[in-house]
Amino acid sequence: MNIKNLKVPGLLLALTAAALPATAQITVVNMIPNAQSNETRQDSEPNLAVNPTNTNNIAGSAFTANYTGATSTAPIFVSTNGGTTWTANNIVPSGNGSTGDISLRFAGASNFLYAGTLRGGSGLTLNILRTSNFTSTTTMSLLRSRSNVDQPYVQAGTFPTTGEDRVFVGLNDFAAASGRSATVDRTLSGTVATPTWVSARLDPRTTCGQDGPPIRSAIHPDGTIYAIYYRYRPPSGCVSPIASDVIVVRDDNWANPTPRFAALTDPGDGLAGRIVVSNVRVPFTNSSQSAFGQERFVSSNVSIAVDPNNSSRVYIAWADFPTGVAPYTLHVRRSDNRGVTWTATDLITISNATNPALAVNSDGKVAFLYQANTPFGVALASQRWETHVRRSTDLGVSWDDVTLANTAASSPAVSFIPYLGDYVHIMSVGKNFYGIFSASNFPDLANFPQGVTYQRNADFVGKVLRNVTNTANVSVSIDPFFFKIIEP
Repeated sequence: MNIKNLKVPGLLLALTAAALPATAQITVVNMIPNAQSNETRQDSEPNLAVNPTNTNNIAGSAFTANYTGATSTAPIFVSTNGGTTWTANNIVPSGNGSTGDISLRFAGASNFLYAGTLRGGSGLTLNILRTSNFTSTTTMSLLRSRSNVDQPYVQAGTFPTTGEDRVFVGLNDFAAASGRSATVDRTLSGTVATPTWVSARLDPRTTCGQDGPPIRSAIHPDGTIYAIYYRYRPPSGCVSPIASDVIVVRDDNWANPTPRFAALTDPGDGLAGRIVVSNVRVPFTNSSQSAFGQERFVSSNVSIAVDPNNSSRVYIAWADFPTGVAPYTLHVRRSDNRGVTWTATDLITISNATNPALAVNSDGKVAFLYQANTPFGVALASQRWETHVRRSTDLGVSWDDVTLANTAASSPAVSFIPYLGDYVHIMSVGKNFYGIFSASNFPDLANFPQGVTYQRNADFVGKVLRNVTNTANVSVSIDPFFFKIIEP
């Protein structure tokens, strides 16, 4: 059954509104459609795209499978009413009916949806995809394909003069020379029939054999493009925890000149990319960790966001072992001069947490989404996964704290890794924030402090999931959850 927000009588509502300052309206929705109420998959590692020209149109993704059993395509989740309801649309090309690593983004005026994904059943095969109608049943068009690539993460923007889509896909390219694998594939002509792509290598320094998996970019409408990555330092041998630098690069003209992403250099060695922090210890343990809520450590946790009103102001987040051992810790810092210098200390530090994601809205408010494993150092049966959004209106000096979910870390049991995922996502359109995370779908209102709506059949009184016909119980699993924060 669906849980609705408590309605306040009109007179009382009017009196309350007059007495209290306006607060944000927060909505949380389980995205599994009612028609898929039988499903019990581990739908982890979610991503979200909101159409900036029509925020009713939203697309979501996760590790999912074609619910019809077909193997040639895999689904994304589609909403045309601002995230209130969702359907599954099997338009992602696949070799086994499932999605691999996948991220989605609408560009702007074109209404095109772009995806960067590892093709299901094809290992580390990159597909960059496009559709002009994300609700159509037509399979997304293949724009670019190449092998030996990990964790593609797409961003897209629109060139204001021509209205042309410009698409940037951060990825870890194992074919890069000398192990300098941090790469951005970009096109300046996303809407043409056959876009031209360029692979921009970000790392000019020596590595231990590769850079870290996550390469994230942030686009400002004036053509300033930032990206962040972990450089794995030599001579660590890429042995966990890996000695790493957190590096930010910048390009001032849509990554159009040569060399690309070379506008920001480090004063220590004069090479492209500002080393924000050096020689931090980043774990890479590719197995489920009972001490960390069944999740793995694969150094996939960086994020970057630029202020839409000021391309000189940029925020970053990363994760590391501060003393070389657990707890896994998140850090947020800010630059006000285009990445040249950074706050000397963290704006906020979160211990024993993962999946940092940043966004800045049109008012300059910064939002920080993450998932914390609590409490630290107890047995798995006593651990919880808490999904938080923290927001700041004063450049990260002070933060509020909104808990979106607080779920058991021990149930369901892990079926593959990552358990919740190597990333979540938050973004802004205007002053409002939109995001997605994965969590246990155990139907207990106490687990969702802001309220929640389930489309799939669920009995919140008996605290059980129900099948499509409401005739039998369904096992607890991991589902994607959409949320939006409508700012006053």
